[in-house]
Amino acid sequence: MKAAMVVTIVILLFSNAAIAQSEEEWRSWPLADHFTITVAAFFPNLDTRVRVNASDGSTGTTIDFEQTLGLSDTETLPGFGFGWRYAKKHLLQLETFKLDRSGSAIAVTDIRFGDEVFTVNLPISSFFDMDVTSLNYSYSLIFDVKKELAFDIGLSVQDITFGLVGNQGMGIIQSKSELTAPLPTFGIRGGYAFTDKWIGKIGIGYFSLDLSISDEEQLSGEVLNWNASIQHNTFEHVYFGLGYSYFDVRADWSENGLVNSVGYKYHGPMLSVIAAF
Repeated sequence: MKAAMVVTIVILLFSNAAIAQSEEEWRSWPLADHFTITVAAFFPNLDTRVRVNASDGSTGTTIDFEQTLGLSDTETLPGFGFGWRYAKKHLLQLETFKLDRSGSAIAVTDIRFGDEVFTVNLPISSFFDMDVTSLNYSYSLIFDVKKELAFDIGLSVQDITFGLVGNQGMGIIQSKSELTAPLPTFGIRGGYAFTDKWIGKIGIGYFSLDLSISDEEQLSGEVLNWNASIQHNTFEHVYFGLGYSYFDVRADWSENGLVNSVGYKYHGPMLSVIAAF
């Protein structure tokens, strides 16, 4: 009896040691960093279109902010991210970036923006500010020492403020609009470790939303994004990455039965530094 108990204890000890060793083994895989902190520089081309209707039912002008209002169509944006692989097949990721732009132009045609009309030849100043915060959960369908294929589900919160200011000589006219759009996303991403130091990643996500907030407030939108990157483990716990990202976002919202819309695309190369541990 005592011998059997000793054998059982030994077996349990070796089993626990094997489990711990297995746990330690997958943590050492190139794609299995426990925590990651990312600082990135994004160099996108931008395309922004907005329409805001008047409260009397008049249809607003669809405005191309870059072509019509003089906003820059290229920017350098800082981005930040945090990743936590809290279990072998489970990963949480948080990403954020901020885009503030302003421009000036002479109106080449009448522009109706909300309840204001900016007449032809009027000097106009404009701004378009955006804060984007995304939280994603990933479950790995395939995960081993060389490769990973995962399903993503998340929420991308688009916090947008934009407006126009014109000087008509008789006084200043201005109109401003704000939108906070929480847009869910679904996607697939993959990674492959070519060596212990070279890692390739790719991902694509899409979602369409149609939400009734109240009888007079509706929100709908679409998000399409994809990205591809290559990373190099240059130093211990430090990666350098080069990638390309594409985002296409459209949001429509109604107030008192009037549908307003905002749509923007931004795509371009991205450089990143990743601390992994």
